[in-house]
Amino acid sequence: MKQYKTNRNQAYFRHQRQRVIQRKMRIAQSRGWAYKFEGIFAKGKVHCSCWWCTRKTYRLGYSKSDLAKICRCEEQVLAWANYTEKEKDIILQP
Repeated sequence: MKQYKTNRNQAYFRHQRQRVIQRKMRIAQSRGWAYKFEGIFAKGKVHCSCWWCTRKTYRLGYSKSDLAKICRCEEQVLAWANYTEKEKDIILQP
């Protein structure tokens, strides 16, 4: 539980946990996965390692966060290239 008090009671949190478990159980049953207990679906992600699910990072190269970092770096390089030599000297002064 969180350190601070919220206006939600224990029934609310039980309902949310049960809702998440049911959703993940439907995914597991549709893929034919076997499981012992329902509680294993309370935490963590439910995904498989098939090529359809992993193609975002494995087949297409970089993940979304990596692509965002690359884009920011490219923007910084372009911004630096647009500065004049006098502006670059002012920026680099200690």
